[in-house]
Amino acid sequence: MRKQQRNLAIVVWVAFLMAIAAEGVFFSLFNPEELAMVSGHEWEALGAYTVGFFCFWGSFAVCGLLAVRLTRALPRERLRHYVQG
Repeated sequence: MRKQQRNLAIVVWVAFLMAIAAEGVFFSLFNPEELAMVSGHEWEALGAYTVGFFCFWGSFAVCGLLAVRLTRALPRERLRHYVQG
């Protein structure tokens, strides 16, 4: 597997796991039915869980891909300097 494909697979998998955790924390604090009443939309709980999961997954994936992109943009010497302190 090429390095870019490997990085993409790692980022998407980690983002998936983080989305599971974030959704669990978020929806243990907020009831989706109460959120639907506040927003004025008629959503079922399963729909709110689904939309929330994909929003979390997408945001974590974007953050991960941005981090990979920014670390690839640094020259190796500067990257070693930041890692070693």
